[in-house]
Amino acid sequence: MAHKLRASLRGGYEFVKPKVVDYKNLRRDINRVIGYKDDQMIVNTMNDRRAHYPNYSFEFNCQDDVLDCMFWADEMEKAYYAEFGDVISFDATFRTNKYQMVFVPFTAIDHHKKSVIVGAGLLSNESIESYSWLLKAFLTTHGKEPTLVLTDQDAAIKQAIENIFPNSKHRLCMWHIMKKLKNKISDDLFTDTNFRKRFSKLVWDMNMKPDVFEAKWGLLMKEFNLLRRGQRQRNTQRELDKASKKASYKMQTPREIELQASKVYTNGWEVYIVQHNNTKSEFKNEFKVGIKAEEKEINCSCEHFKRMSVLCRHAFTIMMRCGVKGIPERYILKRWRKDVISKNYRFSSLQSDSGDCENMKLLNDSYYNFELCLDIVRDDKKKLALFAEKQQMLLKEVESESDCTSAGLRSNTDGEVVCKLMGVSFPIPKEINNHVP
Repeated sequence: MAHKLRASLRGGYEFVKPKVVDYKNLRRDINRVIGYKDDQMIVNTMNDRRAHYPNYSFEFNCQDDVLDCMFWADEMEKAYYAEFGDVISFDATFRTNKYQMVFVPFTAIDHHKKSVIVGAGLLSNESIESYSWLLKAFLTTHGKEPTLVLTDQDAAIKQAIENIFPNSKHRLCMWHIMKKLKNKISDDLFTDTNFRKRFSKLVWDMNMKPDVFEAKWGLLMKEFNLLRRGQRQRNTQRELDKASKKASYKMQTPREIELQASKVYTNGWEVYIVQHNNTKSEFKNEFKVGIKAEEKEINCSCEHFKRMSVLCRHAFTIMMRCGVKGIPERYILKRWRKDVISKNYRFSSLQSDSGDCENMKLLNDSYYNFELCLDIVRDDKKKLALFAEKQQMLLKEVESESDCTSAGLRSNTDGEVVCKLMGVSFPIPKEINNHVP
């Protein structure tokens, strides 16, 4: 199927150099080359990244020469945590069998209200000691505790959080609780409004269940290669950032607050502000709103700002009555702004796995320039056609000057090709200091 798909993309089977049998034998050949060195290869690769990538953190721990724990975070994940690390969620998402490690992503919510990974780890077991080590590595990397931590009902995680994050509030994830409740209580009780109201007071009603990462190959290194799905989150954020910056809004009211919100907030919060700014003055419940117009200070007894970091409709109503034309700056938190993440971080995910710093810089510059050109010509059909034509000419020129005799393995022992395919550092280590759990 992979060979057929490749042939379709290239325009015919004659344009695919490897044969079907090469595709079929690929996993067998990779396993033969790697053997039991995958743990050592991962550690070597992460050490290379720490040595050559800007602001990259990596820590690992071994028990009797067996890899026990590891944690890593790049500069983008550190930037995410610095801005969005008030609330995080983490959990062990998969273990395909008893001999493999569990993947533990740390997840936060960005300014588009989407999940972003702020660090990740691998554990050989889910003990208090392992989770404590992981949280220590997390704290060392980011330098501060989160305000709130959401997890499932795991006793080991609970104890580790109490030990390492003593100042953080720990709450159980509503998604896990409601999932278990459905199996334990009757539908009538579950849908009872009073019961749900009482129950909701015990937990934060937030669904921060991270994506489940599936491992299909047995080797740990191949599992690690699949964990790059976090880049999908970054791509989503880039697209939403572009949409927020380029969007043109049709103002629903003549009020300056609406125009201000369209310039400051991302799309979701801009719509929220407009809706709450344009609401009626009557409310189902009574709330007390205090305002000091000159000091630009406003407080509401519903405490919506404390919970969601944006003003409530009650505050907007009183602001309109008192002639306040704009949202005071103190109530526009940085974490919900369009420009909360610096553009300098935009292309850090495109860094090469090579230890060659100059090569890494050239690759990043090439990716950046290509995307910039594509953004410029995207909406102009003639310019886009010319750009595609020149790109095709350049591709043919590069291919004619390169050795493209085979896109697959040149031999069953070609370690360099295997490392390139798997995204790890070359050469394959001869000595193994870190063994598979």
